[in-house]
Amino acid sequence: MGERRIVVTGTGTINPLGHTVEETWKKVSTGTCGIGRITKFDVTNFTSQVAGEVLGFDYKNYFKEEHLKTAKRLEPFVHYAEAALQEALSQSKLDVQKNPERVGICLGSGIGGIHSQLENSDALLNRGNRRVSPFFIPATIGNIASGFLSMIHGMKGPNLSMQTACATANHSIGTALMLIKTGMADAMIAGGTEATIMPLAFAGFCNMHALSTRYNETPERASRPFDKDRDGFVMGEGAGILVLEEYEHAKNRGAAILCEVLAVGMSGDAYDLTNPEPEGLGAYQSMKQAIDLAGLKGTDINYINTHGTSTPVGDVAECKAVARILEGKNENVCVGSTKSMHGHLLGATAGVEAVISIKVMMEGLIPPNLNIDILDPGITLKCINIEPVTMNVDVVLSNSFGFGGHNSSLLLRKL
Repeated sequence: MGERRIVVTGTGTINPLGHTVEETWKKVSTGTCGIGRITKFDVTNFTSQVAGEVLGFDYKNYFKEEHLKTAKRLEPFVHYAEAALQEALSQSKLDVQKNPERVGICLGSGIGGIHSQLENSDALLNRGNRRVSPFFIPATIGNIASGFLSMIHGMKGPNLSMQTACATANHSIGTALMLIKTGMADAMIAGGTEATIMPLAFAGFCNMHALSTRYNETPERASRPFDKDRDGFVMGEGAGILVLEEYEHAKNRGAAILCEVLAVGMSGDAYDLTNPEPEGLGAYQSMKQAIDLAGLKGTDINYINTHGTSTPVGDVAECKAVARILEGKNENVCVGSTKSMHGHLLGATAGVEAVISIKVMMEGLIPPNLNIDILDPGITLKCINIEPVTMNVDVVLSNSFGFGGHNSSLLLRKL
């Protein structure tokens, strides 16, 4: 028996651009920004006042009556995950109940239930220990999305959760890939989910000077990867989920295959808690590992969806690594960051960007990069497009890097 190949048969997302993949793609492909002034809490005293919020969402529309009571006690990051999972399973047409022991889930969150942390800390301090909710622990832990969704859909295969900051969703996809390759499952639900647009998280990121503060009055201009005047990232929220299957398993049941997952590269910076290694050495190692595992060369890639968060140090470091990967050959590749439209969804980012990357291959269109008025002089890449580019896209690399030096690179190929 040869090595098991892994394919994607379903995608789902909810994010600041839309509640479905098609809504998201319509905005991304036309360069429409989903970032605005924060509406979910009073930002008067916050240095950053913009975010990519999920608006018009009612979790009750996504849960059956028997699950509503539990869902009410859990947090939005769980609700977003269920919305994205429902869409992915609907597209995949995977019947989980046909062989539930062979279907698993690997779904992570970079932060998890931070709303409950704030509410129950306040209850403890102001009303005493008996006022802490008995649901505080299950509502807070990041793995509860994976656990609860497995209960709803009856997945009895491997059930686990990654927590590697902004690399979480790629690491979840990579772990799912390995589990299927080793034969522990035939299909895996994988991705990330996050809901951190709330005062405690915002105060923390503001006080570490990580968020954009210069564009509070023009929020659509705040996320500006690669631009000379970028001043920090813009927080987003939502979920991005893939249905991964072993190729023969998908083919035998007549599933529509969206793409092949070739490899996921992983590395550690071993450098700093929050800052990337300035020469992009860890980013380069992660990308090269994925490319080597797939038996390809950097010049085989047509589109690189960078981590590109719009931070002064991070964008330059990553672009140095990308330049090394491409070996100076820019003819058949476009490099970009869709975070200029949806912001940075932390642990969900790589999931959403994987969904977008798959649509890029399916539609043959590279999204534009918004808000590049003057390219940072420290970025020497000549393949960062301002306008949408129509071209055949066979291979996509999608990067996500997290605090703590967690690096991940997802390599996808059109079939």
